[in-house]
Amino acid sequence: MIDIRALEKVAEGGQDHLDINHAGALVDWGELNVAGPAVLIAGTVTDAVKVVTDDLVLGSLDRDSLWSIQGFRLALEVLHALEDEVSDPQSLVDAVAAAGFAWQVINPSTGVL
Repeated sequence: MIDIRALEKVAEGGQDHLDINHAGALVDWGELNVAGPAVLIAGTVTDAVKVVTDDLVLGSLDRDSLWSIQGFRLALEVLHALEDEVSDPQSLVDAVAAAGFAWQVINPSTGVL
């Protein structure tokens, strides 16, 4: 569970944004080459990802088209627009989009996605 109101209180201490990991814990993503109010921090997928049907492995997915959510950078205005809590990273992604904010996606290792 990601407690949006608790995050707002931290941000009101003078920050214009908060960096959180996929579980909602505070982190510091450092300098990111983005300026939007909602930034999704993504990482590359390095695990083998297989397509399985009826217990048979049919093949592998192309990892270049996959990414994993590492965390988020959210401006205070985004936090104010959200409900009190979201249950998981996907719910946060959906809630931010429903509040009218477009996500910028970045991989901090490469700077782009």
